[in-house]
Amino acid sequence: MGIARGMIKLLMREAKRKCFKGSILTIGRQDIFASEKDLRKWAEEMDFQLKTGIEMTISDKDGFRNKKYITDKALFQSLGFNNVESIDYSDYERCTIVHDLNKDVPCHLYDKYDFVFDGGSSEHIFNLTKVFENYNRMLKVGGRIIHESPSSNYTDHGFYMFSPTLFYDYYYVNKWDIIDSFFIKHSSQPNKHLWNIYRYEPGLLNVFAFGGLDKGTYLIYFNAEKTDDSTFDASVQQRSCVKRWKTDTGSGLSTYRNIEAISKDFPGGIRQLLLSAYPKIKAIFYKIPYDLRERVRLLYYKFLIKIPLRFHLKLIARY
Repeated sequence: MGIARGMIKLLMREAKRKCFKGSILTIGRQDIFASEKDLRKWAEEMDFQLKTGIEMTISDKDGFRNKKYITDKALFQSLGFNNVESIDYSDYERCTIVHDLNKDVPCHLYDKYDFVFDGGSSEHIFNLTKVFENYNRMLKVGGRIIHESPSSNYTDHGFYMFSPTLFYDYYYVNKWDIIDSFFIKHSSQPNKHLWNIYRYEPGLLNVFAFGGLDKGTYLIYFNAEKTDDSTFDASVQQRSCVKRWKTDTGSGLSTYRNIEAISKDFPGGIRQLLLSAYPKIKAIFYKIPYDLRERVRLLYYKFLIKIPLRFHLKLIARY
């Protein structure tokens, strides 16, 4: 569980949108891959004002002391929080609360925190439905949660690698205000190379559902705010599937939407040509014998996945 440059800048971005204050609970202790000098440099790049008078304590972990990496408490206090707590299964990393999040959190933790930060922790906890319930119970109304979770090429890092639709669909159905939903590509050296940060909505990555992402490492960043109406136990169905049940019924609308998304940056004439040609191509396609049709379908997906991710999702930042 660690926070590198890209995530620190995303946190600064969110704190600029709505300032951080009060109490934050981190799920597990967080390793911070930044020195005080790094932090001040990145704050200047983000035009963010760090909180003054904070003791920039240095991590006592092996290797971290030499690089003068700061502690998670120093980071979150410098971003604006007054109180920084952490919860974990054991006190191995000296968390402030020892509790197994597979089980109900005690009542004295209900409605206690202004912010919950899940920085690569939920994938290590087996009972996800209970985990989401506990996050809800511990957050105040108006409190925010940020998930930084693995999506692709994190094999055996934890129990799970997540599809971004999990977070979007869960919080949408449970009536949370969705602030940001990002799909992030980064290298194996997350502090050395910039992160490509894309805006995500359910259905926009359907083309990658059966392979197609490159060898990069992919993360999910999801940010939501608890409202008076927020719940944790609504029946969650995959949103893109629900839309298909209601509107597609085998008509090929999902394919049409793929063409719409991919061609959105094309010149108007070319885009209209592609969209108008689709029904004619579809009619011809269904006259082809089934076995040959399936081969054509595979070629179609093979073509789509060669198109860079930025044509499927909007690139909003490079941190």
